Amino acid sequence: MKLYHATADIFRKTDFMLRRCIGKKLRTLDDEIYRSQHRLLMNLGANPNCSQSELAAKLEISPAAVAVSLNKLEKGGYIARRMDADDHRSNRVSITDRGNQVISKSIQLFDEVECGMFEGFSQEETEQFYGFLLRAYQNLSRIQEGMPVREAGGQRDVEKNKDAEKNKDVEKNKDVEKNGEKEA
Repeated sequence: MKLYHATADIFRKTDFMLRRCIGKKLRTLDDEIYRSQHRLLMNLGANPNCSQSELAAKLEISPAAVAVSLNKLEKGGYIARRMDADDHRSNRVSITDRGNQVISKSIQLFDEVECGMFEGFSQEETEQFYGFLLRAYQNLSRIQEGMPVREAGGQRDVEKNKDAEKNKDVEKNKDVEKNGEKEA
Protein backbone atom coordinates (compact mmCIF):
# COMPACT_ATOMS: atom_id res chain seq x y z
CA MET A 1 0.00 0.00 0.00
CA LYS A 2 1.34 3.41 -0.93
CA LEU A 3 1.98 5.83 1.90
CA TYR A 4 -0.61 8.35 0.74
CA HIS A 5 -3.27 5.59 0.63
CA ALA A 6 -2.38 4.50 4.15
CA THR A 7 -2.39 8.12 5.32
CA ALA A 8 -5.83 8.80 3.81
CA ASP A 9 -7.11 5.58 5.39
CA ILE A 10 -5.89 6.48 8.89
CA PHE A 11 -7.31 9.99 8.40
CA ARG A 12 -10.76 8.49 7.64
CA LYS A 13 -10.50 6.18 10.64
CA THR A 14 -9.44 9.06 12.89
CA ASP A 15 -12.32 11.23 11.66
CA PHE A 16 -14.76 8.36 12.26
CA MET A 17 -13.39 7.78 15.78
CA LEU A 18 -13.58 11.50 16.59
CA ARG A 19 -17.23 11.55 15.49
CA ARG A 20 -17.98 8.47 17.61
CA CYS A 21 -16.34 9.98 20.68
CA ILE A 22 -18.20 13.27 20.27
CA GLY A 23 -21.46 11.44 19.57
CA LYS A 24 -21.09 9.39 22.73
CA LYS A 25 -20.47 12.53 24.79
CA LEU A 26 -23.40 14.36 23.19
CA ARG A 27 -25.81 11.56 24.08
CA THR A 28 -25.23 12.47 27.72
CA LEU A 29 -26.57 16.00 27.10
CA ASP A 30 -30.14 15.76 25.97
CA ASP A 31 -32.09 12.92 24.36
CA GLU A 32 -34.26 15.31 22.36
CA ILE A 33 -31.51 16.62 20.08
CA TYR A 34 -30.16 14.55 17.22
CA ARG A 35 -26.68 15.06 15.79
CA SER A 36 -27.85 17.03 12.73
CA GLN A 37 -29.94 19.31 14.95
CA HIS A 38 -27.02 19.71 17.32
CA ARG A 39 -24.76 20.76 14.46
CA LEU A 40 -27.30 23.37 13.43
CA LEU A 41 -27.64 24.65 17.00
CA MET A 42 -23.86 24.96 17.38
CA ASN A 43 -23.66 26.85 14.09
CA LEU A 44 -26.36 29.22 15.32
CA GLY A 45 -24.31 29.77 18.46
CA ALA A 46 -21.37 30.88 16.34
CA ASN A 47 -23.55 32.90 13.92
CA PRO A 48 -26.50 34.27 15.88
CA ASN A 49 -29.67 35.55 14.21
CA CYS A 50 -29.08 33.86 10.86
CA SER A 51 -31.81 33.30 8.35
CA GLN A 52 -32.76 29.76 7.39
CA SER A 53 -31.19 30.19 3.95
CA GLU A 54 -27.94 31.48 5.50
CA LEU A 55 -27.82 28.42 7.77
CA ALA A 56 -28.40 26.11 4.81
CA ALA A 57 -25.52 27.73 2.93
CA LYS A 58 -23.14 27.59 5.92
CA LEU A 59 -23.94 23.95 6.63
CA GLU A 60 -24.05 22.99 2.94
CA ILE A 61 -27.45 21.32 3.29
CA SER A 62 -30.80 21.98 1.68
CA PRO A 63 -33.08 24.71 3.03
CA ALA A 64 -35.76 22.03 3.46
CA ALA A 65 -33.48 20.01 5.76
CA VAL A 66 -32.78 23.15 7.78
CA ALA A 67 -36.50 23.84 8.07
CA VAL A 68 -37.20 20.33 9.40
CA SER A 69 -34.41 20.57 12.01
CA LEU A 70 -35.46 24.08 13.04
CA ASN A 71 -39.06 22.93 13.52
CA LYS A 72 -37.86 20.23 15.93
CA LEU A 73 -35.50 22.60 17.76
CA GLU A 74 -38.24 25.21 18.05
CA LYS A 75 -40.72 22.64 19.35
CA GLY A 76 -38.12 21.59 21.96
CA GLY A 77 -37.61 25.19 23.08
CA TYR A 78 -33.98 25.48 21.88
CA ILE A 79 -34.52 28.21 19.27
CA ALA A 80 -37.03 30.91 18.38
CA ARG A 81 -37.89 32.34 14.97
CA ARG A 82 -38.96 35.86 14.22
CA MET A 83 -39.77 37.60 10.99
CA ASP A 84 -36.92 39.60 9.48
CA ALA A 85 -37.78 43.31 9.83
CA ASP A 86 -36.18 44.12 6.46
CA ASP A 87 -37.52 41.09 4.53
CA HIS A 88 -40.90 39.78 5.65
CA ARG A 89 -40.42 36.66 3.54
CA SER A 90 -37.49 35.56 5.72
CA ASN A 91 -37.17 34.41 9.33
CA ARG A 92 -34.29 35.13 11.68
CA VAL A 93 -33.39 32.34 14.07
CA SER A 94 -32.20 33.00 17.62
CA ILE A 95 -31.18 30.70 20.45
CA THR A 96 -33.18 30.45 23.66
CA ASP A 97 -31.75 30.05 27.16
CA ARG A 98 -32.30 26.29 26.88
CA GLY A 99 -30.38 26.26 23.59
CA ASN A 100 -27.54 28.30 25.11
CA GLN A 101 -27.25 25.78 27.96
CA VAL A 102 -26.83 22.94 25.47
CA ILE A 103 -24.21 24.95 23.55
CA SER A 104 -22.21 25.71 26.72
CA LYS A 105 -22.20 22.06 27.79
CA SER A 106 -21.31 20.98 24.25
CA ILE A 107 -18.32 23.30 24.08
CA GLN A 108 -16.99 21.71 27.28
CA LEU A 109 -17.48 18.22 25.84
CA PHE A 110 -15.81 19.13 22.53
CA ASP A 111 -12.88 20.60 24.42
CA GLU A 112 -12.54 17.43 26.49
CA VAL A 113 -12.55 15.14 23.44
CA GLU A 114 -10.27 17.36 21.33
CA CYS A 115 -7.81 17.82 24.19
CA GLY A 116 -7.74 14.04 24.68
CA MET A 117 -7.17 13.49 20.96
CA PHE A 118 -3.94 15.50 21.11
CA GLU A 119 -2.66 14.03 24.36
CA GLY A 120 1.08 13.42 24.07
CA PHE A 121 1.49 15.91 21.20
CA SER A 122 3.81 18.86 21.72
CA GLN A 123 2.66 22.34 20.75
CA GLU A 124 4.97 22.19 17.74
CA GLU A 125 3.59 18.80 16.63
CA THR A 126 0.02 20.06 16.96
CA GLU A 127 0.87 23.14 14.86
CA GLN A 128 2.53 20.95 12.21
CA PHE A 129 -0.45 18.61 12.18
CA TYR A 130 -2.76 21.58 11.71
CA GLY A 131 -0.64 22.81 8.81
CA PHE A 132 -0.65 19.40 7.14
CA LEU A 133 -4.43 19.04 7.47
CA LEU A 134 -4.98 22.57 6.20
CA ARG A 135 -2.86 21.84 3.14
CA ALA A 136 -4.74 18.57 2.53
CA TYR A 137 -8.04 20.45 2.83
CA GLN A 138 -6.84 23.06 0.34
CA ASN A 139 -5.74 20.32 -2.08
CA LEU A 140 -9.14 18.65 -1.84
CA SER A 141 -10.85 22.01 -2.36
CA ARG A 142 -8.89 22.44 -5.60
CA ILE A 143 -9.93 18.95 -6.71
CA GLN A 144 -13.54 19.77 -5.87
CA GLU A 145 -13.29 22.89 -8.04
CA GLY A 146 -11.96 20.81 -10.94
CA MET A 147 -8.38 22.05 -10.85
CA PRO A 148 -5.63 19.69 -12.03
CA VAL A 149 -3.99 17.42 -9.47
CA ARG A 150 -0.26 16.91 -9.18
CA GLU A 151 0.83 13.30 -9.32
CA ALA A 152 0.40 11.49 -6.01
CA GLY A 153 -0.06 14.70 -4.07
CA GLY A 154 3.49 15.79 -4.85
CA GLN A 155 4.94 12.51 -3.53
CA ARG A 156 6.80 11.84 -6.75
CA ASP A 157 8.40 15.27 -6.62
CA VAL A 158 9.60 14.48 -3.11
CA GLU A 159 10.94 11.11 -4.25
CA LYS A 160 12.71 12.75 -7.23
CA ASN A 161 14.32 15.29 -4.89
CA LYS A 162 15.48 12.51 -2.57
CA ASP A 163 16.91 10.60 -5.54
CA ALA A 164 18.66 13.75 -6.76
CA GLU A 165 20.19 14.29 -3.30
CA LYS A 166 21.37 10.66 -3.20
CA ASN A 167 22.95 11.04 -6.65
CA LYS A 168 24.74 14.21 -5.51
CA ASP A 169 26.08 12.37 -2.46
CA VAL A 170 27.26 9.47 -4.64
CA GLU A 171 29.02 11.91 -7.01
CA LYS A 172 30.66 13.71 -4.06
CA ASN A 173 31.94 10.40 -2.72
CA LYS A 174 33.34 9.48 -6.14
CA ASP A 175 35.10 12.87 -6.36
CA VAL A 176 36.55 12.43 -2.87
CA GLU A 177 37.79 8.94 -3.76
CA LYS A 178 39.35 10.21 -7.02
CA ASN A 179 41.02 13.15 -5.28
CA GLY A 180 42.25 10.86 -2.53
CA GLU A 181 43.82 8.52 -5.08
CA LYS A 182 45.57 11.44 -6.84
CA GLU A 183 47.01 12.71 -3.59
CA ALA A 184 48.29 9.30 -2.58
